Formats: sequence, structure tokens, C-alpha cells
Amino acid sequence: MAGIRNIKLTKKLMLGIGIILCITFGTISIFFYYYVKNLYLKETYRKTELLLSYINATEEYVRDELRPKMFHVLPKDEFIQEAMSTTFITRGITKRFMNRFPEYIYRRVAIDPRNPENLANEYEKEFINNFSKNPKTANEWKGLIKRDRRRYFVHQKPVIMEAQCLICHGDPSYAPKSLIKIYGKDHGFYRKIGNVAGVESVAIPVDEAFHQITQSAFLIFILGLSGMAATFLILNYFHYVVLIKPLRKINAFFKSVISGEKGLDVTFEVRGDDEISEAVRSFNQMISHLKSSQDELISSEMKYRRIFEGSKDAIVLIDCAGPIRDVNHSGVELWGYESKEEFIKNVSLDHLFSKEEALKDFLSRIEKDEFAKDYETILRKKDGGEINVLIAATLRKDADNHICGYECIVKDITERKRMEERIREADKLASVGQLAAGVAHEINNPLTIILGFTRLLTKKSSFDGETKGDLKIIHSNAELCKKIVEDLLNFSRQKRPQYIKADINRTIESIASVVETQFNNDGITIVRNYDPSIPPVKMDIDKMKQVFMNLLMNACQATDSGGSIHVSTHYDKAKDRVLTVFSDTGCGIPKNIQNRIFEPFFTTKEPGQGTGLGLPVCYGIVKEHNGEISFENGEGRGAIFRVWLPINIKPR
Repeated sequence: MAGIRNIKLTKKLMLGIGIILCITFGTISIFFYYYVKNLYLKETYRKTELLLSYINATEEYVRDELRPKMFHVLPKDEFIQEAMSTTFITRGITKRFMNRFPEYIYRRVAIDPRNPENLANEYEKEFINNFSKNPKTANEWKGLIKRDRRRYFVHQKPVIMEAQCLICHGDPSYAPKSLIKIYGKDHGFYRKIGNVAGVESVAIPVDEAFHQITQSAFLIFILGLSGMAATFLILNYFHYVVLIKPLRKINAFFKSVISGEKGLDVTFEVRGDDEISEAVRSFNQMISHLKSSQDELISSEMKYRRIFEGSKDAIVLIDCAGPIRDVNHSGVELWGYESKEEFIKNVSLDHLFSKEEALKDFLSRIEKDEFAKDYETILRKKDGGEINVLIAATLRKDADNHICGYECIVKDITERKRMEERIREADKLASVGQLAAGVAHEINNPLTIILGFTRLLTKKSSFDGETKGDLKIIHSNAELCKKIVEDLLNFSRQKRPQYIKADINRTIESIASVVETQFNNDGITIVRNYDPSIPPVKMDIDKMKQVFMNLLMNACQATDSGGSIHVSTHYDKAKDRVLTVFSDTGCGIPKNIQNRIFEPFFTTKEPGQGTGLGLPVCYGIVKEHNGEISFENGEGRGAIFRVWLPINIKPR
């Protein structure tokens, strides 16, 4: 196949025409041979059928007319075979016929005949047996056979016993005595009506006729090839003048354009309106279109190269084997290299990731989904330092649908991660500061009581019932102080999220009870409406306390003296989640800042009064619990914050 593909178009065309003509004339010759052969066999069959029909007619005449008449004329038991035996008569007639037409061979044979000359050979016995097995359906056989290295067309018919035949071939006791005298009783008797006694056949040699037919077919093929050769030469000449010569000129022009010798701003001179001229005009149009496309591609390449190099995020093109194909300027700076060449030379995919497990997870993700969006991981810089990044990546595939590389956009979020950590720390400190103020106030009262009763104890020498009661009060307030201090310490301590099942009503109440005294001093009351049917909620208690503290403190700061803060919980059994609502009677949230209240560092408080981190931290904690937080202004005034938490969290 490779050799055929390397043959030039002209030779392919000529070779194809030659093969087609050879096949055509060969097919015609073969068709002629078989057609004439079939006609000859049909004619031969007609001749044999005519001869057998003549012989059968003679036999019928002897059997139906001549033999009965002879039996009537001759004395009883007389039999003249020359006038009464159908076999003897037909053999005599056909012998004279074959003397005139020696190519015809007639035989009338049987198994166990009276006359040994009529004994069937092995080949004829086989046909007699076949006719005997199917006497009703097998009434003749015709076909070609090969005997003594010669082929014959043979037409055979069975010889079937009829009632008239039994006079001579039935029981020998009823047969004419003169017949017994000639042939004896041992052969040719005891036949029955319908028995196949033998076959009669006509054979004609066909070798000479077939040879003549073959010569005629071969002559037709030779004449066809001669005509084909002449036609082939004429076609080749016109093909060269009309097609090959112009195509060579066009081919030379094409090569000069492809090699760059001529630019895409040239055209090929066209003369005429034939198909080649139309193809050249189309080629000229294609060159013009390619020129426009080339200019657009160059412009597009420059544009996307500017975008590629000007992106503030790192863009990296990686081969599937790991080597870096290209990187933009931001990527070089991100990983701390001096130049793009240094980066490409020294960096591969496995060098970028700080941990092998992270690399395997990244490749598994992208090969499974064919892309990765906002994939957060840690990469390694040139100096060994680590950077937090978000990766958006897609994979490239070749024509065989095999992975051949990756295209990655890497966003540095190291500073953002640090800022988030600082935000959490700052908000924690702000909450702790507010909590500390409430705790300090709460501690003053029990300490005052402790001091007062201590002074009383010092004045009394004995402990009576009243003194015992005072001591109980001292003990109770001391326990309260201890509880407040423990809550303060636990709340201010940084630790990883620990999700445990807890009573959300009790969690909210632990915060509300701490700040309630301070709120009461400001003239603000807390109204509670807890749903007792809420099952334990899986959550990080300290973080959720931080959320509830922020929401309560914000509500307090927005509510004037005489106002109230309503806290309620509700269990949504259908969705298996709990709803916590914090509403106040304050001033509400102005419409022009409602879309910014969850932004870090956005605050409406006076400088030094707030960090702008409370609600963003609340938002992050709730999202961390796979929950939702929303707000709206009440129908009258004040703000309403709703927090939905799933009963069984699946941590992100």
C-alpha cells in the first residue's frame, strides 16, 4: 500500500484505466465463453433429446404395433427378435446411425441382460441404481462426464418395465419357447411392472467444441487488449497535454508559495474557463483568505500574548510528562525565578507541589472531570517557601483522545489566607473584649457580696443559721464567678473546629445570660422563645458562640434604651435543620449599605468603635457549618437576622 501511495497521480490514473479495461475485456471474454458454452450444451441436449425421442418412438411402434401383429401371425411360442425385440431393433438402427455419425455414442444397457453386449458397466450401474431409488421423480439425467481423458455430454433415461414387456421378461414359463431357446432362462427374466431394467444413453464428445469456444473467447480478449492499448496511448497523450502539463505549472507555483519563496500576496495567472482554471481561481481566493487569516492570527496571537503576559495571575502550560512548555511573567515572579528560561529549564509539574499527595489528588481530579475549578492547594517556591493558591485548570487531548498536557491559571491567595486569619483573630479579640467587659461587671457583684459577708463574719464569733445562709450565698456567687471566668477562657482560646452534638438553645442561653446584665443596664431587654423540640445540633460550640455573641452585640448597639432584642429558635423537621432568629427594635440597616454588610472591614461605627469584621466572621463560620445566614429589616423598624444550621453537619 505504501508503494501505491508513492506513485504519481498520472501513473495511478493510467494504471487504473489499464486495470479497468483489462477487467472489462476479461469479463466480456469470460462471459462470452460461458454464454457460447451454455448455448452449445443446450443445442447438444436438444440433439440427444431428438435422437432418444426417435429411438423411443421406434420402440413404441415395435411394442404397440409390430410385436402384437407378429404374435397374432406367428405360431405360438415363436419369437423373431429381428421384428419383435425392441432392444435388438434399436441396437441395429443406432449402429447404422453411429456409422454415419461416429461422434454419437448410443448405449442401451441393463443389469443382468439377456445379451452380454447390453451389460452395464460400473458407471452405468450407478445410474441404474439412482433411477431405481427414485423411479417417479428421476426420469432423466444430463451433464458432462470425463471418460478416458475426454469429456462427453451424456443424456440418459431409465428403461422402465411395462405390462407388454412382461411377456418376454416376466416368468420364463410364459415366455415364447423360441426366445428361451435363443437366450436361455438365466438372464433377463422375473422383471416386474415399474422396475428400472436399465438405461439408454446418448453421449457426444465436447472437447473439440469447447476448445473452439475457448479460442474464440481468447481472440476476443486479445482484440480487446489491442484496442485498449491504442486507446490507452491516445488517452495518455491527451491526458498529458490537457491535464498533466498545466498541473505541473500549478504545482510549481504551489511549492513556491509553501516554501516561502513567494508570499501569500501573489496570484496565479488564469486563462480559460475549464475545471483547472476554476481550481486555480479557487486557489487564488484561498491564498487571499489565508493571507487575511494569517494577519488575523498574528494579531490574535499578539493580543492573547499580551493577555497571557499581562495577567496578574500565573498562567502555566504543562506537558503530560511534566515539563513546563510556557509560563507568563506573573508565574515567574510567583515562584521566585529570575527569568522564564530559568523557570522552564528547572521546573516540572512534580516540583511545583509541596506534597506528593497534593499532586496526586490534583491529577486525579482533573483527569476525572477534565477540569479543575478553584482547586485550593499549597505550592513550593524556588527558595522552598510555600504559597497558598487557587488553581483553575483544564487538560489538553491529542487526536487519539490521549492526555497531552495541562493549562493552569494559578491565583496566589497567600495574602488572603493571612488576612482571613488576621480577621478571625481580630474578631475573636473584639468579641473577647466585649465579653470581658460583661464578665468584669458580673464579677463585681459577687465579689462585693463576698467582701460584705466576709466583713460580717469577722464581726461575729459564732455561726448561727443566718450565718450559714450567708455562707451559702457566698458559695453560690463564687461558683458563678468561676463559671464566668471559665467561659471567658474557653471563648478566647484558639483551636481547630471541633464538631460535637450540643443543645443549641443552651448554647444561645449561655451567651445571652452573660450579656444580659449589661444590656439591662443599657435599658435593653432580651426576649427568649426557644423551641424545646430541637434535637442536638452537630456544631463547633465555641465558633457558634462567637456568631451568637456578634449578633447580640450588634443588635444591642443598634437598639436604644427601652428597646428589646428577641431571640427564637425553630426546628424544620422536613429539611432537618434549625432556624435561629435574632431581631431587634433598633434603627434597622440602611438600604444603601445592605449589600456590603458582609464585606470585611466595612463598618458604620465611629473609628475605634468597631473593626468591621463581626458579620464577615459570622458569615464564614455559618458557611463552615454548611448553613445559611440572611437579614432583612422588620415591618416597623429594626433588623432581623436568620441563621439556618443543619442538624447533622458534613464539614467542608
